[in-house]
Amino acid sequence: MPTVTLLLRRKTRVLHDGAPRPEVYAPWGDKVELDELTPRARALAEAFAQNGGRPGLVLMEQDALIRDTVPNWEHYYPDRGDQHPRRTFGNWATLLPSIPVGEPLSQGESSVTGAADARTTPVEWLEREVRTWPLDWYVVSATGCDPVPSMEAGAADCYLTPDTVLEYMRKGGRPMSVSAWDALRGTSYLPTPDRYVCGMPQWRPETIDAFMGRPVELWPVSRVAEHLGYAGSSATGSARKKLSLWRLPAAGRQPGRAGESLYDADQVKALQAARPGSGRRGAPRSTGGKFTSSKGRS
Repeated sequence: MPTVTLLLRRKTRVLHDGAPRPEVYAPWGDKVELDELTPRARALAEAFAQNGGRPGLVLMEQDALIRDTVPNWEHYYPDRGDQHPRRTFGNWATLLPSIPVGEPLSQGESSVTGAADARTTPVEWLEREVRTWPLDWYVVSATGCDPVPSMEAGAADCYLTPDTVLEYMRKGGRPMSVSAWDALRGTSYLPTPDRYVCGMPQWRPETIDAFMGRPVELWPVSRVAEHLGYAGSSATGSARKKLSLWRLPAAGRQPGRAGESLYDADQVKALQAARPGSGRRGAPRSTGGKFTSSKGRS
């Protein structure tokens, strides 16, 4: 297996519980098996290897043309409209604390600054870092070097994490809140992940496109109130409070000044089914949406 040595860790001072003074941990190199990485992370590791293993400046390229992305490109980039925009990037996330993975920490490990990251592997760091970029940007090389071997494969590795799925859905006109996504995890509503990387589910854009493009029934807030069991003059107000608590955004609005907001019926059903509690289980609601006594119910 091809292996590179990466110097991702930094000099760190950690005050362990009961110690009279901080312990100093010097940086060291981690050997990383390139075949263990996704193509996107592998391209970044190869660029770091070109820089002596250090996370220095990396040249990145956008999967678009200058003429399509840069306003007034004729003035700023004459005769370069058919080239891809490029820029250097070096603002990497906080690197791993220099605490050896195999070293036992003190009893109060959870309270030690940086200890939560102490056991993060270089593979996990690389995979986490590359999923923070826009999908249409990819690694070319370390600055001043030839393109890395995995450049094309890395450019094609456009999987979405839960965070980037939500941003992708927002741009696609089908927004979903973080709280709604969290509430729906583990239900059949959300699309099945296409793969898992370091325990993190990931989806192809095509999978999310199909999810957003499926036929959707839209309910006005009055119909939502009916489904949730609210009745009476305060029913729609109670439904709006519940939708606000779920942070479920409206998917549209009925025409006219008196038109009601419209909500994704599938999301309403799924959130209602996935709720952690349902008040007095089985108790009916009276006019106004309040629960009645469940005494005497069989």
